[in-house]
Amino acid sequence: MLGTCSSTTNNCTGKSFCPDQPGKLTDCLPCKDECLTCSGPSASNAICETCRPGMYLTDRDTCDDCDTKCLTCASYKNACTSCRVGEKLSSDECFTACTSNSDCASNQFCENKLCYTCLSNCATCADTTFHCTSCSNGSGLVRGYCRKCTASNCDNCDGQLNTCKKCSPGFRLQGTSCQPCSVTNCANCDANKDICNICKNNFSMNNNTCSECAQNLNQKCQCGMAENCTTCGANNSGVCGSCLPGFFKGGDTGSDTCIACPVNCTTCTSSSVCTACEDRFSIDGNNCVACADANCNTCSTNKNTCTACKDGFVQQSGKCEKLCKPDDGTCAMDQICDKICKTCTGNCATCKDSVDKCVTCKSGFTLEDDKCEACPNNCANCDDNKATCTLCRDNFFVEDNICTKCEGNTTKQCKCGEAVNCATCDTSNKEKCETCITGYKKATGDTCSTCSDGYLMVDMICTKCNPKCARCSKSLEKCDTCASSYTMSINQTCEKDCTVKLTDDKVCTTENIVDCGGTDQITACKCGTTGNCFKCGGSDKEKCESCMTGYKLENQQCTTCVDGATAVGTFCFLQGEKTDVNLSSGAVAGIIIAVLLVVGGVAGGVFWCMKKSKVNSEIETSKSNIK
Repeated sequence: MLGTCSSTTNNCTGKSFCPDQPGKLTDCLPCKDECLTCSGPSASNAICETCRPGMYLTDRDTCDDCDTKCLTCASYKNACTSCRVGEKLSSDECFTACTSNSDCASNQFCENKLCYTCLSNCATCADTTFHCTSCSNGSGLVRGYCRKCTASNCDNCDGQLNTCKKCSPGFRLQGTSCQPCSVTNCANCDANKDICNICKNNFSMNNNTCSECAQNLNQKCQCGMAENCTTCGANNSGVCGSCLPGFFKGGDTGSDTCIACPVNCTTCTSSSVCTACEDRFSIDGNNCVACADANCNTCSTNKNTCTACKDGFVQQSGKCEKLCKPDDGTCAMDQICDKICKTCTGNCATCKDSVDKCVTCKSGFTLEDDKCEACPNNCANCDDNKATCTLCRDNFFVEDNICTKCEGNTTKQCKCGEAVNCATCDTSNKEKCETCITGYKKATGDTCSTCSDGYLMVDMICTKCNPKCARCSKSLEKCDTCASSYTMSINQTCEKDCTVKLTDDKVCTTENIVDCGGTDQITACKCGTTGNCFKCGGSDKEKCESCMTGYKLENQQCTTCVDGATAVGTFCFLQGEKTDVNLSSGAVAGIIIAVLLVVGGVAGGVFWCMKKSKVNSEIETSKSNIK
């Protein structure tokens, strides 16, 4: 309620007035929007007395807008009395405050901290002189002024007004004149008149043809500088009337700009509200989420149920299954092709013709009349009568056709995946050995493929060495090292050790203690701590006088092998023929003298026998003559 009034009493409030009705009490009437105060006989005939800020009172008693730079103005629009923020008042005009030309519009320059507008038709101009340096479309620069081009359909004719350098939209430059583009509704065409670069506003390019835009065509429409339009705004202006799929009208400039919808969204009402999604996505609230099945083209709002599938797939119970052809390799080993791949049932490993017609069975089952029947407990494979187990499950071994758990086992082959010679399986991985059967030890890969000490691989089986051997590598009877209470011989066999009972220069022979150097000696003589001696030397009998077969005597020690001997651990052995013991030089000389004496004795005996025989012969001859 604006109040009541009369010619004598005025109680009108705000922007209202009392109509001229003398002697009569009447209601106050509102002024027009542009008036600050007004008067008149009625609302329709009211005239402004003062105007609201930003407007001025005309001589027709109406209010018109001041120049956009004026905050307030006087008797005409450019007669500014105050300026907007950022503008300065100078001689009834408002100029943009500036420090350089870059603070001003393109057709202005900065002078005395104010932006001054260039002369008419100037695009840019020089400081203080107002002379143009470039012209707006349709004009040419002539001695600092922009004159209208005389060449038809010309946007730029610098230098000579009748010589065009740039044509208006829809025309192309041919020589110095502008010729129409041959493509209808083309705004910009190539030098070749048959090729259109840009269509006119509200037309879209399609195969070098400019067609009128239509929202239902979903084609990009030319709308000035606006992007992603399907139609232009009112009067085919440079704004969008409608948008391409995936865009919506909005933005800081109003509803004439096409802004991209959220990701995977084809239609939306804002940057946060999606109404339709791309293929393979569904609406979840206001967002697009991927279908749970990657082969869906469309899916339900809960994303878990396919409503349409990609090419090459068919919908089955809300899922997209790949189409197949027999023997095309699409299906897995445990599937058959029946339009789609179907998995065998009934414990079939493979099947044929139907999913329940088995060809082979899964582990633990045996084939009987196209069906897979269960093997006995813990059995991976069994024979046709299901009574005999041929292979156990992991961590079991077969004995008497029964599968027994490997726990505590040491001698039976336990099934641990592909691992061999396992006694028990690894508790965390049943396909690896935890322990090995007797005679084997673990190698790389947690499988038992190497023989334990005291065993030798013979015909792919670890066989126990001679019990006297701690290790053997070439033969079950040839030892590399000896078991406890045995000592190594020159024959690479282990003999009973009686070292603890020996004194220096003594040796064990067939478990008897005898002097060293005998012909039947095959183990080392005790010579203090010196090893491998055949006979002791030195005054204290703690060094070697000679070495066991296979060793070289050096500084009264036998530590290195002679040429031709083979080192086996810390031992030396001659392969093949047996060689005499390695003696000291004194022993060798003694042996040579003894041999010479024997040879001499034998020769003397022969000579004596021959001499005696001759004498006897002569005597017999004499006797014969006497007779």
